[in-house]
Amino acid sequence: MPSRLLDAAKYVAETVKGATIVLFSPNAPIPPSKLVPFMPARPWTAQEWFRMWSWRYCWKYLPIFRFYIYSAIIVYGIFKFVLPIKPRHRIMHSEMYKNSHHHEVEFWYGIRQKIQDKLYFEKYNPLKKEGEVVPSAH
Repeated sequence: MPSRLLDAAKYVAETVKGATIVLFSPNAPIPPSKLVPFMPARPWTAQEWFRMWSWRYCWKYLPIFRFYIYSAIIVYGIFKFVLPIKPRHRIMHSEMYKNSHHHEVEFWYGIRQKIQDKLYFEKYNPLKKEGEVVPSAH
């Protein structure tokens, strides 16, 4: 941690020194840049190509480039926020698939229960009045 603070202070002091020199002697010649001799002239890796791509030029002068970028953002938004492909949706789907048999059983149990209730109330209806005819009985 102290070495980081020391390096940060060194870089800040170097920047302030350079800004002061430029401020007080604006007509001084620009010092030659320090080029690293082993730096490759062409990008060899995908990261270098991506970094060295002329983004501003493409954005300004190639409308199809903007179209691709905006389309990619829209597709990403649909995948991220609209489609149900989040982990919780997968959990919900698997639970639904596991429990579907039980729901089917509950459905048929409900139908059988209603039939049995109907037969029971035809036989033992506490609300039936004496001599009343059941409309469904033939």
